[in-house]
Amino acid sequence: MKHMTLLENEYSSGLKEKVERWIYEHREEIIEIVDIEYEQYGSMFSATITYEEKK
Repeated sequence: MKHMTLLENEYSSGLKEKVERWIYEHREEIIEIVDIEYEQYGSMFSATITYEEKK
């Protein structure tokens, strides 16, 4: 299992779009998306994608 974390600050509103774009751009390498977890740290937002990668 692998993880990818994307970050956004409070002035940007495109985190979900960044996640969707990253998944689309790496679709050939991904077997399954296990989880997508969104969190907020003060004025920063993060999305952690947990996925199974093709070997």
